[in-house]
Amino acid sequence: MEWLDRFVEVMDIVSEEGLTGLGTSQLARRTQLSKGTLHRMLREMVTHGLLSQDEATKKYCLGPRSMQWGSRFLAGQDPVGLLREHCDLLAQRTGLYTHLCRFDAGQVYCVYTRQPSDSRNTYFVHVGQRMPLHCTAAAKAILAFQPPRVIESLFPKETLTKFTEHTKTELADITAELADIARTRIAFCLEELEPGVSAIATPVFHGKGEVIASIGLIAATQYVEANREALCRELIAIEGAASAKITPAYHLASTKPGVV
Repeated sequence: MEWLDRFVEVMDIVSEEGLTGLGTSQLARRTQLSKGTLHRMLREMVTHGLLSQDEATKKYCLGPRSMQWGSRFLAGQDPVGLLREHCDLLAQRTGLYTHLCRFDAGQVYCVYTRQPSDSRNTYFVHVGQRMPLHCTAAAKAILAFQPPRVIESLFPKETLTKFTEHTKTELADITAELADIARTRIAFCLEELEPGVSAIATPVFHGKGEVIASIGLIAATQYVEANREALCRELIAIEGAASAKITPAYHLASTKPGVV
């Protein structure tokens, strides 16, 4: 349906700009739609609360209804808030920035973060952020426990951007790393996304060993390297408690790690 494609494209472009917003001319150039067609679309989208227009600049940004939809969607990704307390506990135990991510429709995105009040460092993983599949600990912790057919379908559609000199972009290297994660239940991102910053994450199991979420932490690489063993122990402990709580019938002790 052509009208739906146009609608989704406009919403995607506007959402990328955040509060800055875009004018009609900018949107026309990026969508290749005529200004007349675009103007009618934008007027209807504002009427329905999907977009808002600044009276002074005439630029468009996301409206209240789109934000309500996004909030309701994200709220539904954390079943009854069961995992948030474990993310909070990890932040409390380590004193580090922690985050909870969810796997859905072939994407991994952040659904919750916790910044310890006494932390001096602020990291910019935010709720709703898409996590690159090939180079984030949060995504790798989830993908390591997906069936091979899922991995085979995802990476041909993924842009394997080389963010730093440490980013793996060869599929063979990535799949080998996922196999290691399936054995250890610990995933690393060692300066693969940003120099000087590293992350560690662990999967959260539910049902009969399925993984659709991960809990992770972010810190300066120097701190992660100096405290790697202690941080891994904390993550494994959190993983066991979170997995047991999200699915009481699932007993991690009687299930081999990595078996799906």
